[in-house]
Amino acid sequence: MPLIPTASLERINHFQRESLAPNTRRAVRGQWDTFTGWCAVQGFDPLPASPLIVAAYLTYAADLLDSNGAWFYAPSTIRHWLSSINKMHSLAGLSKPGEHRDVANTIEGICRERARPIARKAPLLLDGLRKTLVEIDRTSWPHGVIGHRDAAILIIGFGGAFRRSELAALELQDISIHPENGLHIRVRRSKTDQKGNGFLKAIPFGGSPLTCAPCAYIRWLIALSAGAKSSSDLENAVRSDSMTEHACRENVPLLDGRQPFLRPVMKNGAIKARHITGNVVNDVVKRRVANIDLNPADYGAHSLRAGFVTEAFRAGATHHEIMRQTGHHSPDTVEIYSREVNPLDNNAVLRLGL
Repeated sequence: MPLIPTASLERINHFQRESLAPNTRRAVRGQWDTFTGWCAVQGFDPLPASPLIVAAYLTYAADLLDSNGAWFYAPSTIRHWLSSINKMHSLAGLSKPGEHRDVANTIEGICRERARPIARKAPLLLDGLRKTLVEIDRTSWPHGVIGHRDAAILIIGFGGAFRRSELAALELQDISIHPENGLHIRVRRSKTDQKGNGFLKAIPFGGSPLTCAPCAYIRWLIALSAGAKSSSDLENAVRSDSMTEHACRENVPLLDGRQPFLRPVMKNGAIKARHITGNVVNDVVKRRVANIDLNPADYGAHSLRAGFVTEAFRAGATHHEIMRQTGHHSPDTVEIYSREVNPLDNNAVLRLGL
């Protein structure tokens, strides 16, 4: 084997790690740490791990019970753990233990015996979105600052059928206003585009200022621009805003395009110069729908994407039209939304005259 310089090996290892998305890297590392901790207690070597040791670990996890006597981990969770174990072995140049029949048969048995319905978040429909937006304070200080941020999350998240990770990763340079189309948003990387080929989403100008995505975008940019100057400028910008008129034809403030679009907001109205996380998107949806007496436990970040698909189906959109916005690669995946939320749509049972 040729001698490879240490610096080259380090770069090779770096790019191998970059083959995984940051969120996936963190998940793999956490799941691997859990496995190695279990191996340490049992006195096993985690790398390489023999297939029977991995099968024993999966069985241990599958048999854990919660305080109510129910199985603690879903089969899908245990599958993710096995995937992480396989990945760490692969990165080390070792064979994947999950491909051995002892492990493969064990995980298949767990999935068959412990199968449970997938818990899906309720879609936030257009009427619920409107009611939620009406309840958001966007004109008082300092609450109006986070109000503008949250409104941008809800309106753009719904209109663009975004995943939480896609929203959280947006930078200012990814978004622009087209004079005819409305918002153009470049998604640089997504769950189904790990190589970063990217694709473009568009959200048209809205008829109402309440649900107009370009308006929400401009109002949040004005807050960002004012906040970069001083707290008093930000306060004046928030207090002087009129929510009854369109803001989408105003001049776009000039900001560094490499900065995050959606950012954390402190209780005093201060805007931090970093990205929010996907969990923030989830929390915003839960917190805001609670104000219109919806159960926060039923809703989350995915409710925006699910709401878009549901409303699009109800409006007569085709699978292809919906996939143009969601970025789904398979009509079968989109069809899941229709079956779950509108089980009677195009259903033969309606023709029976019951």
